[in-house]
Amino acid sequence: MRLCVAFLVGVLIGGSVVPAVASQPAPRRLSFADAAAAALRANLTLRAAAFDVAVAEVQLAQARAAKNPQISLSASYTRTQEQPGQTLTFPNPFGPTPPVITVTLAPPDPNLLALRLAAQYPLYSGGRAEAQIALAEANLRGARAVLERTRQQVVFSVQQAYLQALLAQESLTAARHAAEQADENLRVAQARLRAGVAPAFDVLQAEVAVANAQQAVARATSQVRSTHVSLNALVGLPLDAPLHLTDSLEPRPVAGTMADAIARGLRERPELAEVRARMDAAQASIELAASGGRPSVVLGVNYDVTGGGSLSGLWSVTIAVTLSLYDGGITRERIREAELRLEQLKVVEAHIRQRIELEVRQAWFALEQSAAELVAAQKAADQAQEASRIARVRFDAGVGTSLELTSAQAAAAQAELGLAQARFGQNLARIQLLLAVGGTL
Repeated sequence: MRLCVAFLVGVLIGGSVVPAVASQPAPRRLSFADAAAAALRANLTLRAAAFDVAVAEVQLAQARAAKNPQISLSASYTRTQEQPGQTLTFPNPFGPTPPVITVTLAPPDPNLLALRLAAQYPLYSGGRAEAQIALAEANLRGARAVLERTRQQVVFSVQQAYLQALLAQESLTAARHAAEQADENLRVAQARLRAGVAPAFDVLQAEVAVANAQQAVARATSQVRSTHVSLNALVGLPLDAPLHLTDSLEPRPVAGTMADAIARGLRERPELAEVRARMDAAQASIELAASGGRPSVVLGVNYDVTGGGSLSGLWSVTIAVTLSLYDGGITRERIREAELRLEQLKVVEAHIRQRIELEVRQAWFALEQSAAELVAAQKAADQAQEASRIARVRFDAGVGTSLELTSAQAAAAQAELGLAQARFGQNLARIQLLLAVGGTL
């Protein structure tokens, strides 16, 4: 019986049975800090930078291993063509009897085995091994600095998306509030028209305000969905996962002075650590190039086992010294190239320091501007709310027009939205300053 009723209802409303609406999953609670932590776990760019650090660590281990002894074992087996034994005959030098002495030699063993156990230890590489270690250490510091900067940029991106989602939610709240007021105005205008104390124009004007408010709610709802999708993508959640943002756009003050912020930026920005690591690598490259003109000394110890049917061992110790007497000027030009790269990096460092100071100053000015705009927006919102209240009192008393009321309410809704945007601007300026100084204030 219930199925029949459901079928009939479905046919009446659209020609098909309407299934029951599936229950939606509970919204995922997400705080400002949770969003940043989740983004750090899910971001692929950050994972790629982490692999660069791992590769640099392996390269450093390889450079250090070059100073350790190296032990090798080699073996060979040779099978030769079998040959008959030889017979040697010569006169007897000791007397007439026997007149001839005959000696039979056994055939050589066709199986030849050779084993070598060799150990080499670099006594002196002309500074090459030490330079390669210094170069690998500098590359590792640079990779870690890039990883840290990537981490900071990921955190900034997700925090910015979180703030945009909060702004969209506050905009939707303001739009719904304005829509409620428009509905109430329409109800009052219709009642006044029926009572004969208001013209039909007031109802028409209220209907237009309701339609505009509904459009604003639709736009705000779409913006909320869009910002939630973007935030889900950054934190690694399903794009359609519902969210419940637990933080708000309350202003967050920043302590300290601009001079303190500049000093911290010049001390903690990862870009400076990266370029300094590259400078250390360039200095190590100079030493590496200079090692080409120095001698290298290697100690070698060998133990050889050879034989066929019987085996015999022989050990040996070797000290080998290698010195390039003339390489056509290659070493000299390599040193010159490394020196030029170091000078170039010094210029790059100066440019980065200038850029960091500029970014910190601009972020600080933006923070000061946002603070001033926030104070003005709060005052404007308070005044607009009071003007809306007065317009409502005047309208209810019959001394105010519907146009006056709707205009005051629209101004109040716009001021409420402006206050939300000012709060968003203050929070955004704060995280931009955090990114500029390379850490937390």
